[in-house]
Amino acid sequence: MTDELSTTEGETMSDGVSLDGSLLAVGGSALTLVATILVFLVRPALALPMLLAFAFITALGWVTYQAEIARLLTLVATILTVLTVGFITFFLFVSALPAFLEHGLGLLLIPVQNGEPRWFFWLEGALPTGETYWNPLSGAYSLIPMIWATVVVTIIAGAVAGPLGLFGALFIAEVASDRLREVIKPGVEILAGIPSIVYGFIGFQVLNGFIQTNFLDDGASFLIAGVVVGVMALPTVVSVGEDALSSVPQSMGDGSVAMGATEWQTMKSISIPAAFSGISAAVILGLGRAIGETMAVAAIMAAGTQFADPLFDIFDANVTLTSLIATQYGSASESTIDVLFVAGVMLFVIVAGMSVVSQFIEQRMQEKLKGNQ
Repeated sequence: MTDELSTTEGETMSDGVSLDGSLLAVGGSALTLVATILVFLVRPALALPMLLAFAFITALGWVTYQAEIARLLTLVATILTVLTVGFITFFLFVSALPAFLEHGLGLLLIPVQNGEPRWFFWLEGALPTGETYWNPLSGAYSLIPMIWATVVVTIIAGAVAGPLGLFGALFIAEVASDRLREVIKPGVEILAGIPSIVYGFIGFQVLNGFIQTNFLDDGASFLIAGVVVGVMALPTVVSVGEDALSSVPQSMGDGSVAMGATEWQTMKSISIPAAFSGISAAVILGLGRAIGETMAVAAIMAAGTQFADPLFDIFDANVTLTSLIATQYGSASESTIDVLFVAGVMLFVIVAGMSVVSQFIEQRMQEKLKGNQ
């Protein structure tokens, strides 16, 4: 009995020491991290020594209290991620506020004519004219031509990435053998690692000559930019689409084959409808990248602030919202910088909205496959 009490007391004392030690390790690491952030804000020159102190204390705590330190690091990483996104969003909207207050809806209108601004969506406003839409020297800050160029490039990119991405995902998920799949899927995903400026340079050098020769066009155009951006969006569409197709229960396909359906009939009638939500999310994510692409588009068509004439001329060229920011901010005045932040806000809202929609679609797909609806 005495031995049992001694053992229990020893374990309690050991647990108490361990708890105190873990609290001390976590507390020391957390305090040095807070001190590092404060020093960085007040005296940036001393931030590096404090950061090294944080790393040293964290490393010591990791050796003895790995689980507690790991929880602290994951919490810190999550908080810093949320704060970073929050600060970027706050800074973006605050920087764009002066332009909103100064120009208002004029940023989304055809420039003033006869004292009144005209909406782009009116027929007479949609037709190209000789007016100046973007000229910081004269105070013309209409983003409508850039918005239209972004829409045209995105539509062309979607026409490229959508069908090719779907068929690529179908081949990897339904047709290719396991060995072939292990080769093709990483190969497709490598495309995402190629710098966008390389895509733009290759697109301009290769496709530009082809377009000039076969279509008697003068040079860079919406078509070239859309094709290049569509190829850049392919890895996203193929990867997410393949994951959606692979998540379809095998029993559904087996049942279709047992009923006498061919492999194509099974893919057409079973796999694609069952994974349609995931495929839609893949296309939306791909289009989100197409909308936010900068350097490839800037390398292909970095000039032009007028509407295409006619509007549907895909062989014309004009800067998009992203390439406008990339090409103008270096020599822009303070008022122009504010307007460029407005373009950034537009892109941020559009891409963030598309990401939310894609997440909702994927969630609906999971609920459908689990039989919750």
